[in-house]
Formats: sequence, C-alpha cells, structure tokens
Amino acid sequence: MSSTGAWPRHLALSATLAVAACDPADDADDAGAGEDLPVYALMTQVYDADDRTVYIALTDTLDVDAIALDEAREFGGVANFAPIGGKLLVSDGESPTITEYTITDDLAWHEGRSVSFANYPLDDNANFYYQFIVDEETAYLPFEVTKRLVWNPAEMVIDGPVEDSNLTVTSGDLRLYGSGNRNAVRFDGSPMQSFFYVDDDWQDYGTTSQIAVYDPATDAEAQVIDAPCPGMAIATQDEAGNTYYGTWDYIGIKALYGVAPAPCMIRVKPDHTVDTAFTTDFTAATGGRYVNNFRYIGGGKAIGNVLHHEALDADFDGPFDQAVEDAAWSSGPHWKFWLFDVDAGTAHPVEGVDVAIGSGAQFAVLDGRTFVFLPYDDWARTKVYELDADGVATEHLDVTGDVFKWEKLR
Repeated sequence: MSSTGAWPRHLALSATLAVAACDPADDADDAGAGEDLPVYALMTQVYDADDRTVYIALTDTLDVDAIALDEAREFGGVANFAPIGGKLLVSDGESPTITEYTITDDLAWHEGRSVSFANYPLDDNANFYYQFIVDEETAYLPFEVTKRLVWNPAEMVIDGPVEDSNLTVTSGDLRLYGSGNRNAVRFDGSPMQSFFYVDDDWQDYGTTSQIAVYDPATDAEAQVIDAPCPGMAIATQDEAGNTYYGTWDYIGIKALYGVAPAPCMIRVKPDHTVDTAFTTDFTAATGGRYVNNFRYIGGGKAIGNVLHHEALDADFDGPFDQAVEDAAWSSGPHWKFWLFDVDAGTAHPVEGVDVAIGSGAQFAVLDGRTFVFLPYDDWARTKVYELDADGVATEHLDVTGDVFKWEKLR
C-alpha cells in the first residue's frame, strides 16, 4: 500500500522549461529568489518493482508541451514537496529529513537548511503526503496513527510531539489508519485529518470513519467527527469552507456482491458537523455506479472516477470473486472520469478523455485554470488535461510516470 500518490494495487519541457543542476554547497541565503517570474513545480513518480523514483520539474509557465525526466531533479524513494514561504521544501524519500531550496528566476535550485526527524518513530520518513501546513511557521506531521509532530518550516526546527487523542483505534478486528493529506489541503480554519478502519490485508473496511479536528492555536485535538462512510481517505475544501471527504483505497467491489458497505462521500460544514443534506453517494446521478476519488475542484463542481462495473466480467449475484476485485484496480473501460455538480446532485462523463484510466487521479487549480492528471497504462504514464467549466477535457501534457502534484511556488 502506497502513501505518496497512487501506488498501483496490482503490481523536455519545451523552451519554457529550465531545470538546472544543483550544487549542494550552494547556500540558499546567497541565491535570492526572484519576485517577478512565476515558478511552478510538477512532480511525477516512476514505479519499479521495489518502490519508485520521484522527479520534480520546474517551469515558469503552465503552457508547456512536454516533460523530460532527464532534465528534472531526481529523488529516490517516496520523496515529496511543499511550497512554503517562497521556498520549495522537499521531504527525502530515503531518510526522515526535509530540505529547503531557493529557486531563482532562471529556475536554478539552491540548497538551504535541513531538519531531521530521525528521533521520532515515523513509518514513511517525513513525507509531505501526510502533513498539514497550518501557516508558514506551523506544520503537523502525523505519526503512530493518532499523534503528530509540530514543527516550524520558517525556522526549520521541531517544536515537539502532541499525543492527545480521543480517536478509537480499533473496531473489531480492524485497525485505525490515518489518511494523511493526499491533496495537500491548506485548510481554511482548523486542519482536519480523516481516519478509517481496515484490516491488515487492505481487503475489509469498517462501515464508518473518523475525522480529527485540530485547534491551530493550541495544536490539540479539539474534536472527533463520526463519519457515516467507509474508507474516508481524501479531502478537498470549497470556497465556503465546507470539506468533502471521499474514498481512494476502497472502490466497493465487495459491496457490489452485497458483502460489504457501499462507498460514499460526506461534506463537513465549517462548524465541523456533517452536512446531512448533502448527497452522499451520487449513484442516482451515475446510473447506480460507485464513485471513487471524489474531489471538489471549484465553482460548485467536483470530479471523480466512476466504476462502470457492468464492463467487468462478473456475476455480482454470485459469491464474491477475488479475481474481479483484482481486475477492477487495473486501468480499463470499467473506469470513466466524471464531473459532478455538488449542489444539484447531477453528474456526467467528462468529454475528451482518450485513454483507459484507473481508479484514481490527481488535480491542480493554478491561476484559475483546472488541470487533472489521469494515469494510464497501469500508472506508467499520465495524461494531463485542462478541464473547462462544462466538463470538457483538452490534452495538455503526456508525462512518464504518475503525476502526483503540480503547485505554484510563487
């Protein structure tokens, strides 16, 4: 099971791009970042039999027509990044450290300070996948399921652990799993992390999930929300401060056989109560099909990967078939990318997607433009589409690997 990006369950930028080699001896304080030109960082993951290699490419425009990995900066293992305070912070994929980089106007990398988390029991190093950035001086790094480290990205120092929690860590034979912050949400108000129950083989899920609300003033766990859906793993937030939670690891094949709970999604209001008026499954809009990877993207719209189970060779009236479960995780015609109107409760397939996709996707909203990253060829490549308000996708890039994020540094 992967933490950074979409680990498969079964298994040259154009003239506008410049990626310069970095001398580790360069000092960030001597390499002032520019203030006039924009800088964007795109991350893609190339999987191998053991894990992956992460590549981060820098651009000064969104209108690029190719990504050349041999010109991007390479990081081994489960590396990740976050733009904070005008610097690019990278969590190492092979050690529990985070390093800051200053990026100049000519897109050169200049290495600065590092902070080590080696004194704490982290399962996946100091991966930004899990982290919640409260502001430029405060970030939370979850560990040991319910605990979190508070640290200061501006000073690159660790303040210390916070261990209080009222989360219930087991449910029968299932254990609690912290979802982290896959979408790198910068919460408007109190950060919230979802948790769900799953067995050690990632086959059986609990019928409910939990959401911890953290007080940004004290860093304490202020509240635990009971969520009436299984596998709540991903969060997105809308303009009004509502937070949407959906599934990533749980696509509901056993539910189609009638032996597990159906996947659904919830909306949490700014007062940290579950919005009971919100449509929780959208199956009425999708012809009875389950939705995975439900994410709010702005303007009252959301995206999701819809499981067209009728395209699978399966008898859902018979006993559960593990082969069908395994096949469902692969890319294929049984997955379609849809656009949702969250208030109207309507949905339709996105036009313009010309590849067989899988169960997951990432997205980015940059300078008022919406991009979606659809992995195909069983996560070996990704097509980046620009999505308009009507749900029409136009191909923008075709990238080696699984594009996990595209963010603006400045």
